[in-house]
Amino acid sequence: MAMHEVESLVELSVYCLDKSQEEGLDRRSLFYNLYKLQNQFDTGFTHFRVMDLLIKHHFVYTFPVSAHPAYTSHQAWFDALAASQKFSFIYQQPTEVWDEESNPVTGYANYDFPSKTYILYCDAGSALWANMVANGTITGGDAEAPVAIDTFSMAHEIAEIAGEQKDKDLLALWYQLIPYMVMQAEQEGETIHYKALEAIQDLIIANDAIKEEGLPPADELPVGGELGKFCQWWYAPAADKMKATAEPEEAIDLEAIPFTENVEKSAAWYEQQVVQILQEANEAISQIEEQGADEATRQHIFNRLQLGLQYADKGLELSPGEPGLLMNKGSILMLLEQYDLALATYDQALAIAPENPYVHLNRAVLFYHMEQVPASIASFERLLQLDPGNEFAQQWLAHLKGNEQ
Repeated sequence: MAMHEVESLVELSVYCLDKSQEEGLDRRSLFYNLYKLQNQFDTGFTHFRVMDLLIKHHFVYTFPVSAHPAYTSHQAWFDALAASQKFSFIYQQPTEVWDEESNPVTGYANYDFPSKTYILYCDAGSALWANMVANGTITGGDAEAPVAIDTFSMAHEIAEIAGEQKDKDLLALWYQLIPYMVMQAEQEGETIHYKALEAIQDLIIANDAIKEEGLPPADELPVGGELGKFCQWWYAPAADKMKATAEPEEAIDLEAIPFTENVEKSAAWYEQQVVQILQEANEAISQIEEQGADEATRQHIFNRLQLGLQYADKGLELSPGEPGLLMNKGSILMLLEQYDLALATYDQALAIAPENPYVHLNRAVLFYHMEQVPASIASFERLLQLDPGNEFAQQWLAHLKGNEQ
């Protein structure tokens, strides 16, 4: 089963659950278990396809980034992240390198253009959600953990609702995925609920939801053992739609394919690299300020920033005038202490996106480094007109005005 089909199955299941009129349906727990199932596959992050529904049914919660429990400890890092306006996963230790075991993903953040705000997201049942329950940010029914449901019972419940809605597409996708669920359960020694599988198969057959596309060739089905018996039974209703054998793959003439080391990349790819380099550089600079560093470390940071500058220019060649790229290029120039060039770049971004608060934030910090305090104050004041709740700007403005007196 292709990963995009797994993603589609989860997305269509969310729509199906949202449309259901069933009273007492625990959509929140079903969403929790759906995404837990999706995470077993090498899929992309797909929450934003159905984000409005996930928020509507209290599976996803949104906050300003300043609500993160670690915001006070890592304010500069969070503010820089917000200034980038880019999607980012938030790790258990936000400023440290990701590690699946010791520093896993606990939440995520993204810029919302309609509201012009940088938003922190957390899923019910996640570690970030648990922390926000513990500190009293999330209360009441929202503070109750979603219920864990075994995958076969979950699939049965969703298939029942899909059957009521005559949703053949969703049932067909479940028909494709179930064997993978059975195979994984067998490998991990988990209980396989055959009664649920029989009910799902009955629903699929009753709705004529078996599609030829996506079915494995008959000669590729497992033979022998519990999995072999299951597949023989599961695919019996699809026997007339399955190919007898896999079609041979067409041979590829490698010599006929032109090859170049200069693989074409998109503006978005370059922008992503620039953001990553900026984050790494800011983290490294913070460590230097706290612990000191030798010349080799400083040279490494300089080289990375130079690479980031090259990536920004290549991205702008592909997408001239992209405000995010311009802003991040300006930030690299500021870290390189090329202040005049940084200001010119920020001004370019401002001409294109005059109401982008993060451009004003970056210009304000730059003016401070250039020792142009009145200009810095003016930029922070403009930022607060656009984003009155920006605590970073409020604190800086109070500091700058206090020093003027």
